[in-house]
Amino acid sequence: MANAYTTTGSASLGGTVGGAGLVQKAYDRLIEFALRAQPLIRSVADKTPARQSIPGSSVVLQRYVDLSQQITTLTEQTDPDAVALATPTYTTITLAEYGNAVLVTRALELFSLADVDPAIANIIAFNMADSIDTVAQNVLRTGTNVLYGGTRTSTATLTSSDTFTSALARKTTAKLRANKAIPRKGSLYWAGIHPEVSHDLRAETGVGSWRQPHEYQSNDAIWAGEIGTYEGAFYVESPRLYNDYVGAAKTTSTTTTTASGAVGATTLSLTSTSGILVSDAVAGTNVPTGAQVTAIGTGTVTISTAITTQVTSGASITFTHETNVYNTYFAGQQALAEAVAEEPHVVIGPVVDKLMRHRPLGWYGVLGHAIYRDEALYRIETSSSINY
Repeated sequence: MANAYTTTGSASLGGTVGGAGLVQKAYDRLIEFALRAQPLIRSVADKTPARQSIPGSSVVLQRYVDLSQQITTLTEQTDPDAVALATPTYTTITLAEYGNAVLVTRALELFSLADVDPAIANIIAFNMADSIDTVAQNVLRTGTNVLYGGTRTSTATLTSSDTFTSALARKTTAKLRANKAIPRKGSLYWAGIHPEVSHDLRAETGVGSWRQPHEYQSNDAIWAGEIGTYEGAFYVESPRLYNDYVGAAKTTSTTTTTASGAVGATTLSLTSTSGILVSDAVAGTNVPTGAQVTAIGTGTVTISTAITTQVTSGASITFTHETNVYNTYFAGQQALAEAVAEEPHVVIGPVVDKLMRHRPLGWYGVLGHAIYRDEALYRIETSSSINY
């Protein structure tokens, strides 16, 4: 008698069974989206052109310069000389086009087990907000007022012990007030902080720390993991805040003597990738300066910069773990400016193929950013004790 078991290949059941093809995998037709971080940096750009004269590829924002103080007394019989107004200072915002697009085919719509059109629209919309927020942060990072963790004076010297502290928070808001920067909410400045940096601030103990007044007065914020307002700023936590492995080298490193790579490639072939981490600094004969590991494969690593001179087989290459450096921003009003020629928006492209099978969907915008009041912006570079 023929069997009708659901399993296949089982020796106890005599091998492949006749009914196996009736049992198939089931799929959930509700496909979830990737985890996302709420865009927040673009909201810092609170300065925009108020009365732009004409459309243009760039927009110039100007600021009056106050007269110098006049503290000498006037003479009754002498008419004081008039003084000239200084030329206004200016900031130029260069506009640029940004956008992205996907091509949805008729076949995908017909064959897909899930309704792809709403999902693609959602993905495109988030990609727009995500991308523009990064564009704004890339400009915010160029501010010239920088403080460093510990006693460091540069990014490359930061170590795992140079974390964010209450002292840095106090110093930054004091600097902003000394610069006459206008707070963003009441008397508070805006502070954007990475959760792994916030951890170090909230873990502080002792006099002058974030934790002490909460322990003595109320534990609610500790239980909730909130920072709220502290030392003259209101804090917004986000994993979007820029961080990269660009600090001081750590003691752990891996050296291989059997590496090779071709000119123009971004791949090094190794006999072993043991001990190597993504973001490790790469150094050695013919390896481009500043190269970092961006991916690790089976017997290979991908580096950030293309090889210009062949790395010969047997070359000695060193991989060094570096400290992860985080940016924390403090901003007053008009720290960042934005000019928009066309607000980023979703675009449904035309169907132009002969059989109307290809349907483009994307986003497009024309805008630019610039530091407007550098005195209203500080960047604090530190490490984190839980990811260094």
